[in-house]
Amino acid sequence: MKLKLLKNNYLPVLLFLFILTVAGCKKDKLNVDQIKEYEEVGHTAQNEYDGGWRLTLNPDGSVDILPTGDISYRGTYKINGAKIKVKTEQNSGSYAFEIISETEIKEKEFGTLLRLKQ
Repeated sequence: MKLKLLKNNYLPVLLFLFILTVAGCKKDKLNVDQIKEYEEVGHTAQNEYDGGWRLTLNPDGSVDILPTGDISYRGTYKINGAKIKVKTEQNSGSYAFEIISETEIKEKEFGTLLRLKQ
């Protein structure tokens, strides 16, 4: 009787642990197997120094980011699920992007939409 009771209690626990494990394994929404360059959608330059947002992801984990203006920064990036986090030496903080699709990302602080350059 006790053995049967224990078997019946293990099944829901094992099922719960399996579901928790599978749900915890997030797949990255973006695979960078080649250079991917994103540029701000609908940007109209106000002068020759106004480049709009640009983000270039390299397969080796390095990144070039142009957060408006005309000065580009070199740094590194990490993709975690639907998020891209960019760190540069020139900027003490970091930049965060949300992956909308393979071709579109959104800068989190200002909500700027960037699209993959064709």
